[in-house]
Amino acid sequence: MGMLEYSKKILTKMSFDADLFRKELKKCLGYLTPQDAKILRKWANANYGDLVVA
Repeated sequence: MGMLEYSKKILTKMSFDADLFRKELKKCLGYLTPQDAKILRKWANANYGDLVVA
């Protein structure tokens, strides 16, 4: 499993708390390549947009 898929798995588990989700998203984005970070950002907005913006 690559870092991108691992990040998605972790963020899915953290989706119960908006603050925790945003903290983990920021951490995950730091670990990824710029291309994967862009994909993760798009995925997070599409699936958990209310948590990302809140």
